[in-house]
Amino acid sequence: MWIAVLVLLIIMIIIIIAPILKHPEIKGLIGERRVREQLRRLPEENYKILNDLTLKGKQGTSQIDHMVISPYGIFVIETKDYGGWIHGKEDSEYWVQTFYKSKFKFRNPIKQNWAHIYAIRENLSEYKDLPYYPIIVFAGKGRLKNLDVTTDVICLDALFETIMKHRGQRKLNDNEIGEIVTTLTGASIKDKQAKMDHISRIKWNVKIRKMKERALICPHCGAQLIRRIGKFSKFYGCSNFPRCQHKQD
Repeated sequence: MWIAVLVLLIIMIIIIIAPILKHPEIKGLIGERRVREQLRRLPEENYKILNDLTLKGKQGTSQIDHMVISPYGIFVIETKDYGGWIHGKEDSEYWVQTFYKSKFKFRNPIKQNWAHIYAIRENLSEYKDLPYYPIIVFAGKGRLKNLDVTTDVICLDALFETIMKHRGQRKLNDNEIGEIVTTLTGASIKDKQAKMDHISRIKWNVKIRKMKERALICPHCGAQLIRRIGKFSKFYGCSNFPRCQHKQD
């Protein structure tokens, strides 16, 4: 009797928890935790880890998943927790996630990460020659397929080796690393309402962007999008080309 009740209770818990674990925000948090675990493998004496920073820049606020400050430069890590097959190019506006015959678009994470790097640079303006290493980590069950990129786009198990391969000439001493950590943690927005405003602003910008694209208006410069024929496919490109190089399917 008690065994049957226990089994029933376990089944009920699974039914309740399973949809929660599939929620995008929960999956994102799980992915970020996995990344943190990998980053802890780095030697503490040379690699200082900062997680979940929100920095102000000229273009607004940027929420940065993970940063690693090292003698060799700064690693800026964008975490994605997607399944399926991942397709994308270095300079395309969107990447594609496929599940068999289903396709879903998402913003190019390389461009997202460079926006974060620009915000970091603005807060570290006195370190003008400091190398930045953008890394995109897919921490879920997604498989990287047909990627045409020069930026490091990797699965989680390659993160440690990817960071370690950039060892070379030292650009920062211990004091400078400490100063950078202090500057960035001090500049990071800690007010919860401000962080919520940042998230709301991102969602609103995404909504406006999609509305413009459906209306064939360039989300970058506001010009009309026109149908073009490329070498391999048809697409919509900005009428202000080559000044504006936005394009979409």
